[in-house]
Amino acid sequence: MNTKKLNLLSERFNNYVDSFRIDGALHPMHQLKLEHSIRVSIDAREIAAGMNWTEEEVNLAEAVGLFHDTARFPQFEKYKTFSDADSIDHGDLGFQTLEKEGLLDGLEAESRDLILHSVQYHNKKHLQPGLTERKEKHLRLIRDADRLDIFFICWHAIHTGEIHDNPEISMGIDFNGSPTDTVLDQFERGEAIDYRTLNSMADRFILLLSWIHDLSYNSTKRIVHERGILQSFIKVLPVKTDRLINCFKITDTFLASADQ
Repeated sequence: MNTKKLNLLSERFNNYVDSFRIDGALHPMHQLKLEHSIRVSIDAREIAAGMNWTEEEVNLAEAVGLFHDTARFPQFEKYKTFSDADSIDHGDLGFQTLEKEGLLDGLEAESRDLILHSVQYHNKKHLQPGLTERKEKHLRLIRDADRLDIFFICWHAIHTGEIHDNPEISMGIDFNGSPTDTVLDQFERGEAIDYRTLNSMADRFILLLSWIHDLSYNSTKRIVHERGILQSFIKVLPVKTDRLINCFKITDTFLASADQ
């Protein structure tokens, strides 16, 4: 994808988001997703460039980052929540929205198909088997970039105190609760964290640590290290236990080994 096409897609995305404005302003939750989408697109570009991808692939990665959460705008407008479990799968809705709104019209077939696929499957628990090499590498990249910004959003919400005023961020869990033994066990065994076992903010942080272990690209892991994300997490932990801090030590060792 050349720069001209990327600029066209960016213009279309902004025009689509503007359609949700009322008296020139977005709902705070829509504004949150706009800012998230922009940051993810920037991170996607940085990750791809860090992996020495071609300029066309880097541009495509940026476009995927921009469009990955397109569904969040109609989702919140209709259901007043970002919880897929209580509304609709936002990956599937993103695919449908891009098609319905013609946001990718005129794009070459392969790039269009790749963006649609990455948007539809970026939020799924597991990668599909049998993906083409190109689809898999872009899907892995958007999952990395999305998680990078979720790390920031979680830290920022606690650092600023916004988490206590926003149920969409806190997800109704116990902010000051201790980490759950079941969640700690899953992390220490290197298993995927079962969302149904999350009971506290400490558990949420363990989930985020497990995501770091699941990052696909070394350039993403370097960004985690360079931004001091682990240290930032520790500073805002509402509760600290020896076992929880040990999870951070395990992750720090993992990042150090990945950077070698």
